[in-house]
Amino acid sequence: MRTLKQSSVFALGLALLLPGTLVASELTNQAKTRQEAVKLTQHIERTSLAIQKEADRLHSMSRNSRISNASHKHGLQQIKNHVNEKLQPAFTRLAELKPELPEWHQSAIAEMHSSALDLAASADAAIRNRNPDGSGRIATVDPDYKQLIASINEHSTELAQVADATADYGSAQLKGHMAGLAITSHD
Repeated sequence: MRTLKQSSVFALGLALLLPGTLVASELTNQAKTRQEAVKLTQHIERTSLAIQKEADRLHSMSRNSRISNASHKHGLQQIKNHVNEKLQPAFTRLAELKPELPEWHQSAIAEMHSSALDLAASADAAIRNRNPDGSGRIATVDPDYKQLIASINEHSTELAQVADATADYGSAQLKGHMAGLAITSHD
């Protein structure tokens, strides 16, 4: 009889704990997804700041007629590598995570992606401008090239700012979640 009572109490306790365990597991997976999205967004921010720094350097170089076209091409190649090897994989992974993220985060990803596409288009146009079949003008007297560099700088700045705000907000939400705060109403 005692064994039956103990088994009943154990079964009842297990039945009460099991749904909570499933919810906790689901929240943990959701938190892991959000944490990965925050890390990817921080990576995008760092990469866009590196692109911005390179664009600033190219802008400074475009004022000096002693800087070779090869130096400009090298800087543009650095930007291209950042876009293709760092930004693109991060956005690909964020696209996979996007359905699991809150609406605000999905909107921020869309905005960052739009800035990244504009950045890539400006970088591509600047690379074409510096190729032999491009403008053929030296950088110091090529207003189109200077405008393209300014555009790269503008888009990388915008991307860094949105990524910074998104990562900060996402991190704050994760901290609140880990502290047991109900944050679902703010998603």
